This record gives sequence, structure tokens and C-alpha cells, in this order.
Amino acid sequence: MKQIFLGWLTTCLMVTPAWADTHTPAQSLPAVKVVSVHNPAQYAGIQIGDVLQRSITLSVSAQEQLNDSSLPLKGLQRNGIELRQWQVSSASQADKKIYTLVFDYQVFASSGKPIQLQLPVERIRFNSGAAAELPAWRFWLMAQLPDRLQPAKPTVIAQYHASMLETDSTQRWLVLSLLLAVIGSLVLLYRNADWTWLPMMNGHFAKAYHRLKRLPATAEGQKQAALIVQHAFNQHYGQQMLSSQVGAFVQQQPVFQSLETQIQAFFVQANAVLYGGQLPAAAEYLQQCKTLTRQLRDCERRV
Repeated sequence: MKQIFLGWLTTCLMVTPAWADTHTPAQSLPAVKVVSVHNPAQYAGIQIGDVLQRSITLSVSAQEQLNDSSLPLKGLQRNGIELRQWQVSSASQADKKIYTLVFDYQVFASSGKPIQLQLPVERIRFNSGAAAELPAWRFWLMAQLPDRLQPAKPTVIAQYHASMLETDSTQRWLVLSLLLAVIGSLVLLYRNADWTWLPMMNGHFAKAYHRLKRLPATAEGQKQAALIVQHAFNQHYGQQMLSSQVGAFVQQQPVFQSLETQIQAFFVQANAVLYGGQLPAAAEYLQQCKTLTRQLRDCERRV
């Protein structure tokens, strides 16, 4: 009896695995094909606030349906990365269905030195239980300004101050040159200007010269020229002046001494013009009177 029981038990143990393999076959999930994965083109120099976008395209059988509830919630933050939004689009193609999922992330992490972060793994599941993964993607976060700024003064290199040039002598020469230029200009002005309203420029001979320039070259102009110059001599001498008094005039006014001969010649010609005699040409006589009066004006002005 005991031998019969042991034989029966051995037979049961040998048959049980074969029965289990026959009646409980392994179930295989539908295949999910990853068509493409697109990550951001820039992986370095990312800074806080930047938005990164990546997408994945999956191919499944036409009966498959995406399980939206398995996708992460919008606004979920993981290690300084926030999922702003995701978008899903699908299209049928023969006996396949193509799903495209786009994920937008915004960076909120910050660091005082460059660090490496990653966009998280995203798991995508279907109602049948099939699943796929969007792998993590690493990038470099740009360093931000440190929270505690150090004062710049200890690290500033002192500037080199060049020695100052001695400019006192240059300034003195400049002032002297300017003074000489002013004096020269005044000398030229008083020597050549016809104005009579400036100080020391409205003398008797200056007024006479100014009037002579407006006379016509006629016989009447000759007489007017002789009278004008004669009147200037009378005013300067202080009384009626004759040719015999030229020497006394020069002694009284030494500044005119160099023109004594020209003054004497004027009185000789003036007597001929006013009281009869051989008259010179009108234009020539007027020019002689102007030349003499201008020389007298220069002596009058002490130039």
C-alpha cells in the first residue's frame, strides 16, 4: 500500500508542471515603435526662464488608444524643471496609428556656477498596457549672478597718473603773443582806418582826408581841396596860417617836422589854385592833397 501511494505522488509531481505550461501560456503586449525623438538643438548656455521643447513620435496598431491619464500633470515641477504643457496629435496610416507628443518645459533652477540638469523621463502608456519612454535629456545651465556680491574696490587696479606738464611758461608766452597781436591790430587800425569816431582818430587832418575823398576831379574840386586842407592847418595851428608860418608851425608841432617840405609845397600850389596862377591837373592835384593829408593824419595820430 505504501509503495502504491509513493508511486501515485511521484506521478502527480511530474505531470503538474506540464499541465501548468499547457493551460497558462505567457501573454505578450502589443509592440510600440518609436519613430523619432526630437530634443532641443541647444544644450549649453541655457538660463533661468528659458523654454525647452521636445517631442516623440510613436507608431502603434490601429486599435491602440493613448492613456491620457498616464501623462504627467501640467505645472509639475521636477528638479527645477516645470512642465508647462503637452500636446498630443494622432493620424491613421494603413493599419497603424501615429501619435506625436510635444512637451514644453520651463527652467526655474538657478546656480552661481554652471551645472548640468536634465529633462525628465516621460512614460507613455496605452490602454492595452503597452508603453514607451521618452528618455531623459541633459543640458548645461548657465551660471547666474551670485546672491552675495563682493565689493569691487579690493580688486580694482589703481590707475597710473601721468605727471603734469609745466604750462606756466607756455601761458605767459601765449598772453604776451596775444597782447602783441592786439597792439599790432590797434596800430594798423589807427594808421589805415578812415573812421573819425574812435579816440585819437577824429583829428583835423583825419576829417580833411575824409572830405577830400568825396571831391570831384574838377577845377571847383581843386579849390575845395585847397580850402579844406588850409582849414585843417588853421584849426591845428590855432589861427590863420600862411606859407611864411610853416617853420613856426613845425616848431610848435614837432611831430610834423618830417613833412615840412611837403607842407611848404602845398601852400605854394594852394596860392596858385586860389589866387590865380599855373594850375596843375585837377586829378593830380587832388591826389597830392590826399597823400599829404593822409601823411599829416598819421603824424596826428602818432603812428
